[in-house]
Amino acid sequence: MSEPQDAGPGPQNENNVSTGLHVPQEPDEPDYLEQRSTVYRALVVTERAAACALLVGTLGLIVLQVVSRYVFSAPFTWTEELARFALLWLTFVSAGFVMARRIHIAVDLVASKLGRTGGIVLDTFALLTVVVTSGIMAWAGAGFAAGASRLAAPATGLPMSLVYSAAVVGFGLICLHALLHVYLNVRHPELVPDAMENVEREAA
Repeated sequence: MSEPQDAGPGPQNENNVSTGLHVPQEPDEPDYLEQRSTVYRALVVTERAAACALLVGTLGLIVLQVVSRYVFSAPFTWTEELARFALLWLTFVSAGFVMARRIHIAVDLVASKLGRTGGIVLDTFALLTVVVTSGIMAWAGAGFAAGASRLAAPATGLPMSLVYSAAVVGFGLICLHALLHVYLNVRHPELVPDAMENVEREAA
Protein backbone atom coordinates (compact mmCIF):
# COMPACT_ATOMS: atom_id res chain seq x y z
CA MET A 1 0.00 0.00 0.00
CA SER A 2 1.56 3.26 -1.07
CA GLU A 3 1.79 6.14 1.34
CA PRO A 4 -0.03 9.38 0.46
CA GLN A 5 2.22 12.13 -0.79
CA ASP A 6 2.57 15.29 1.26
CA ALA A 7 0.97 18.09 -0.69
CA GLY A 8 2.11 20.80 1.72
CA PRO A 9 -0.01 23.68 2.98
CA GLY A 10 -3.40 23.77 1.27
CA PRO A 11 -3.78 27.37 0.04
CA GLN A 12 -0.12 27.81 -0.82
CA ASN A 13 0.13 24.51 -2.69
CA GLU A 14 -3.15 25.13 -4.52
CA ASN A 15 -1.95 28.55 -5.65
CA ASN A 16 1.33 27.16 -6.90
CA VAL A 17 -0.27 24.30 -8.81
CA SER A 18 -3.00 26.37 -10.42
CA THR A 19 -0.75 29.24 -11.50
CA GLY A 20 2.51 27.41 -12.11
CA LEU A 21 4.24 29.77 -9.66
CA HIS A 22 6.30 28.93 -6.62
CA VAL A 23 7.26 30.54 -3.35
CA PRO A 24 10.95 31.52 -3.50
CA GLN A 25 13.16 29.47 -1.21
CA GLU A 26 16.20 31.74 -1.50
CA PRO A 27 16.43 35.56 -1.28
CA ASP A 28 17.91 35.65 -4.78
CA GLU A 29 14.93 33.95 -6.43
CA PRO A 30 12.15 36.02 -8.07
CA ASP A 31 9.06 36.33 -5.92
CA TYR A 32 5.38 36.09 -6.82
CA LEU A 33 5.14 39.61 -8.24
CA GLU A 34 8.17 39.11 -10.49
CA GLN A 35 6.80 35.81 -11.73
CA ARG A 36 3.49 37.41 -12.66
CA SER A 37 4.76 40.59 -14.37
CA THR A 38 7.59 40.75 -16.89
CA VAL A 39 7.65 44.54 -16.55
CA TYR A 40 8.13 44.35 -12.80
CA ARG A 41 10.70 41.60 -13.26
CA ALA A 42 12.61 43.84 -15.69
CA LEU A 43 12.51 46.68 -13.18
CA VAL A 44 13.98 44.55 -10.40
CA VAL A 45 16.66 43.11 -12.69
CA THR A 46 17.54 46.64 -13.82
CA GLU A 47 17.91 47.74 -10.19
CA ARG A 48 20.22 44.84 -9.50
CA ALA A 49 22.32 45.45 -12.63
CA ALA A 50 22.56 49.17 -11.87
CA ALA A 51 23.65 48.46 -8.29
CA CYS A 52 26.34 46.05 -9.52
CA ALA A 53 27.57 48.53 -12.11
CA LEU A 54 27.71 51.34 -9.54
CA LEU A 55 29.60 49.11 -7.10
CA VAL A 56 32.18 48.18 -9.73
CA GLY A 57 32.39 51.79 -10.89
CA THR A 58 32.95 53.08 -7.36
CA LEU A 59 35.70 50.53 -6.77
CA GLY A 60 37.33 51.41 -10.09
CA LEU A 61 37.29 55.13 -9.30
CA ILE A 62 38.86 54.55 -5.90
CA VAL A 63 41.60 52.35 -7.38
CA LEU A 64 42.25 54.96 -10.08
CA GLN A 65 42.53 57.68 -7.44
CA VAL A 66 44.99 55.65 -5.36
CA VAL A 67 47.14 54.71 -8.34
CA SER A 68 47.25 58.22 -9.76
CA ARG A 69 48.10 59.72 -6.37
CA TYR A 70 50.66 57.28 -4.98
CA VAL A 71 52.14 55.73 -8.15
CA PHE A 72 52.21 58.64 -10.59
CA SER A 73 52.02 61.48 -8.02
CA ALA A 74 49.48 63.19 -10.25
CA PRO A 75 46.03 62.62 -8.74
CA PHE A 76 42.95 63.36 -10.76
CA THR A 77 40.73 66.08 -9.39
CA TRP A 78 37.43 64.42 -10.27
CA THR A 79 37.77 60.77 -9.20
CA GLU A 80 37.12 61.27 -5.49
CA GLU A 81 34.05 63.40 -6.08
CA LEU A 82 32.64 61.07 -8.72
CA ALA A 83 33.23 58.09 -6.43
CA ARG A 84 31.18 59.78 -3.69
CA PHE A 85 28.35 60.43 -6.13
CA ALA A 86 28.45 56.83 -7.38
CA LEU A 87 28.37 55.55 -3.80
CA LEU A 88 25.35 57.74 -3.10
CA TRP A 89 23.47 56.35 -6.09
CA LEU A 90 24.58 52.82 -5.17
CA THR A 91 23.08 53.21 -1.70
CA PHE A 92 19.65 54.31 -2.87
CA VAL A 93 19.35 51.99 -5.87
CA SER A 94 20.40 49.04 -3.73
CA ALA A 95 17.82 50.02 -1.11
CA GLY A 96 15.12 49.71 -3.77
CA PHE A 97 16.34 46.27 -4.82
CA VAL A 98 16.54 45.10 -1.21
CA MET A 99 12.94 46.18 -0.62
CA ALA A 100 11.83 44.40 -3.81
CA ARG A 101 13.25 41.07 -2.60
CA ARG A 102 12.40 41.62 1.11
CA ILE A 103 15.98 40.94 2.13
CA HIS A 104 16.45 44.03 4.26
CA ILE A 105 17.55 43.68 7.87
CA ALA A 106 14.53 43.30 10.15
CA VAL A 107 13.93 42.40 13.79
CA ASP A 108 11.30 39.64 13.80
CA LEU A 109 11.26 38.80 17.51
CA VAL A 110 7.77 40.22 18.01
CA ALA A 111 6.40 38.90 14.72
CA SER A 112 7.59 35.38 15.50
CA LYS A 113 5.48 35.40 18.69
CA LEU A 114 2.25 36.54 17.04
CA GLY A 115 1.59 33.55 14.83
CA ARG A 116 0.92 33.52 11.12
CA THR A 117 -2.00 35.97 10.99
CA GLY A 118 -0.54 38.36 13.54
CA GLY A 119 2.77 38.36 11.72
CA ILE A 120 1.10 39.29 8.42
CA VAL A 121 -0.85 42.10 10.09
CA LEU A 122 2.31 43.47 11.71
CA ASP A 123 4.21 43.17 8.42
CA THR A 124 1.45 45.02 6.58
CA PHE A 125 1.48 47.81 9.16
CA ALA A 126 5.26 48.12 8.83
CA LEU A 127 4.97 48.23 5.03
CA LEU A 128 2.30 50.95 5.17
CA THR A 129 4.61 52.97 7.40
CA VAL A 130 7.37 52.54 4.82
CA VAL A 131 5.01 53.59 2.01
CA VAL A 132 4.03 56.82 3.77
CA THR A 133 7.56 57.68 4.91
CA SER A 134 9.29 56.93 1.61
CA GLY A 135 6.57 58.73 -0.33
CA ILE A 136 7.06 61.87 1.74
CA MET A 137 10.84 61.64 1.39
CA ALA A 138 10.61 61.18 -2.38
CA TRP A 139 8.31 64.19 -2.69
CA ALA A 140 10.53 66.37 -0.51
CA GLY A 141 13.65 65.14 -2.29
CA ALA A 142 12.18 66.07 -5.67
CA GLY A 143 11.67 69.64 -4.51
CA PHE A 144 15.16 69.76 -3.07
CA ALA A 145 16.70 68.40 -6.28
CA ALA A 146 14.77 70.89 -8.38
CA GLY A 147 16.04 73.73 -6.21
CA ALA A 148 19.64 72.61 -6.73
CA SER A 149 19.40 72.53 -10.52
CA ARG A 150 21.56 75.67 -10.85
CA LEU A 151 24.34 74.31 -8.65
CA ALA A 152 27.25 72.35 -10.10
CA ALA A 153 29.78 70.07 -8.43
CA PRO A 154 33.17 71.81 -8.15
CA ALA A 155 35.38 69.04 -9.58
CA THR A 156 33.18 67.25 -12.11
CA GLY A 157 30.83 70.06 -13.05
CA LEU A 158 27.84 67.72 -12.75
CA PRO A 159 24.56 69.39 -11.79
CA MET A 160 23.80 68.81 -8.13
CA SER A 161 20.20 68.06 -9.04
CA LEU A 162 21.50 64.84 -10.63
CA VAL A 163 23.23 63.94 -7.37
CA TYR A 164 20.22 64.72 -5.19
CA SER A 165 17.95 62.81 -7.55
CA ALA A 166 19.43 59.60 -6.15
CA ALA A 167 17.27 60.03 -3.05
CA VAL A 168 14.18 60.65 -5.18
CA VAL A 169 14.77 57.49 -7.21
CA GLY A 170 15.66 55.41 -4.18
CA PHE A 171 12.71 56.44 -2.02
CA GLY A 172 10.41 56.19 -5.03
CA LEU A 173 11.48 52.59 -5.63
CA ILE A 174 11.11 51.75 -1.95
CA CYS A 175 7.60 53.25 -1.93
CA LEU A 176 6.61 51.30 -5.05
CA HIS A 177 7.93 47.96 -3.80
CA ALA A 178 6.42 48.41 -0.35
CA LEU A 179 3.03 49.27 -1.86
CA LEU A 180 3.12 46.14 -4.01
CA HIS A 181 4.04 44.04 -0.99
CA VAL A 182 1.02 45.45 0.85
CA TYR A 183 -1.12 44.29 -2.07
CA LEU A 184 0.53 40.88 -1.87
CA ASN A 185 -0.14 40.66 1.88
CA VAL A 186 -3.82 41.41 1.35
CA ARG A 187 -4.51 39.34 -1.78
CA HIS A 188 -2.09 36.44 -1.29
CA PRO A 189 -1.24 36.13 2.42
CA GLU A 190 -0.18 32.51 1.87
CA LEU A 191 2.86 33.78 -0.04
CA VAL A 192 4.10 36.13 2.68
CA PRO A 193 7.39 34.84 4.17
CA ASP A 194 7.11 33.66 7.76
CA ALA A 195 8.91 35.54 10.51
CA MET A 196 12.49 34.33 11.01
CA GLU A 197 12.15 32.18 7.86
CA ASN A 198 15.29 33.49 6.17
CA VAL A 199 17.33 33.27 9.36
CA GLU A 200 16.32 29.65 9.98
CA ARG A 201 17.03 28.73 6.35
CA GLU A 202 20.52 30.24 6.50
CA ALA A 203 21.20 28.48 9.82
CA ALA A 204 20.22 25.12 8.32
